[in-house]
Amino acid sequence: MIFLPLLPAPLSAREDSASLLLQKTVGSSNSRVYVMKKGESIRSVLRSQPGYEPVSRAAIRRLNPDIPDLDRVYPGQRIVLPTPGRLEPSESVSNSGRKNSGDTLRRGVPIPVIYRIQEGDSISRVILSELNMNPAEALPAYRLIRKLNPEIRDLNRLPVGQALRLPPAPARSAIPPPTQPQTQTQPQQTTTPPTGKPDAAAKMIADSLFGVIRPVISRMRGAVTVAGSYHIPLQETTQITIDCAQIPVVELDDGTTVLLDYGDRLSENLKRLIRQSWKNYAFLTAEELRDELGGLSGIIRHSQNYKMVRTDKPLELTAKPEILIFPDWVISGKTAVGGVTYRQGLFLLDRDEQPLPAEARRFIENNGIAVTEIAEGRAVSSMETPSALQPIITDLRDMKGIAFVEKLLLTLGETPIRNTEVVVFDQARNGFNLSVTADLLIRKGEKRFIIHTKKLPEQFVLILRDAGAEVIPIRERDQGRSLIEGTLQGLGIPVSFGYFSFRIPQEGKRPRLTGSISTLRAMNGGEPIFLIDFDMAPAVLPFFSGRRGERVIRY
Repeated sequence: MIFLPLLPAPLSAREDSASLLLQKTVGSSNSRVYVMKKGESIRSVLRSQPGYEPVSRAAIRRLNPDIPDLDRVYPGQRIVLPTPGRLEPSESVSNSGRKNSGDTLRRGVPIPVIYRIQEGDSISRVILSELNMNPAEALPAYRLIRKLNPEIRDLNRLPVGQALRLPPAPARSAIPPPTQPQTQTQPQQTTTPPTGKPDAAAKMIADSLFGVIRPVISRMRGAVTVAGSYHIPLQETTQITIDCAQIPVVELDDGTTVLLDYGDRLSENLKRLIRQSWKNYAFLTAEELRDELGGLSGIIRHSQNYKMVRTDKPLELTAKPEILIFPDWVISGKTAVGGVTYRQGLFLLDRDEQPLPAEARRFIENNGIAVTEIAEGRAVSSMETPSALQPIITDLRDMKGIAFVEKLLLTLGETPIRNTEVVVFDQARNGFNLSVTADLLIRKGEKRFIIHTKKLPEQFVLILRDAGAEVIPIRERDQGRSLIEGTLQGLGIPVSFGYFSFRIPQEGKRPRLTGSISTLRAMNGGEPIFLIDFDMAPAVLPFFSGRRGERVIRY
């Protein structure tokens, strides 16, 4: 959020985080030691002492650098407190970095207190909390800090470790409260003029703002402020307060700020003044905001990091299997963050089109593309579908020969038996006994299948066949597609290699997501089983088969 309800001073609408540490101590003549009593706080002790003057937390912290939290003190703790009227430090650092003596103070120039910025603070927090200022004093305090730090071009972007000079207590007490502007040469505040009831065109644009712009920007880690006030500082003496209900403000995470002036309330002179102080500010007029995507495109056009383009070809989501998506527009980052480039696909739905199933939307987003579907000028939610059952995946990659075939058949629902003796000749019929020990034996009804790794004489094979036993020869080091096809075809299990595809939606003039896969597919008992030679996300399988919980074999 950009709105700062407590701070009308010209601080940045978005401030960097920083914290401040004192670098100096004061002499013993300016302080005294006090022992805390039960129920007392540092503030209550200061208010009760004779000649009480307001004292900032910064001054108390400077006197007590060993106390981590000034709001947590205990009875019996020794606290160093300033002596009323004697709060000036004995020395400080000047703009040139050299120490000054008390001569500077005697010449009427306030001696600043030196802070060093650390992560966790901001200039507004320093003014309001560290300097013990109220919001009405913030603007003049900000001006004084700028004068004390002329080498710092932007007080709202203080790097960690930056030295910052702050006014001491006597100088702060002399800061006048802000007044209303008396002349045009030194305005204190300029506000957007009040307007009457918005016309129909402005209402249509506002509806577009809530329906499209805000959902898309929020998915880009940005913010859209549509209520409250937004403060824009101009130089030292002027700030502009924007009524966000009339002129919404969009902030992107790359620092771009765009004012959506859909009522054309801002004059060109005012825009020029803002641009002179803030290069990252931009404006969109009512004409630019009339189209539901025109305003969004205009915002992205001013961005330092993002671009928005209309797509004329699908985007590849995964290469194998090949899965494509068909967005109408794509918003993408120009620079990668952590090795990943931001992408958001905008899908424009016709009146009769349904949103993507939630399962398909999650799959797309898990592969790095945010999805926003827009129907009738508003972002819409995906259709909830039953939770997908994860496919049962059997991994055969490290197996060969008999072990491979045995695991394959078990996955297909068969019951192979290892090292089973099969009789070829018996004494009663042939006058002698002769049998074969099958590596695997499969029974399917009245028929038996012998899977064997050693070559049998052709006469034995014919005799076994006459006895209702079919021999399927394999080699011990066989694996992969040829072994799968040879075994399953020998068993009479349908298996085919081909390209299988799907599209979402299944019907309609155009798809939003398609996929094609080249794989083996076996049918055993009417249930398809995919056999793949590549890694594939389990969430993809239900799209191809239209089923959930199917079995998959990775070989």
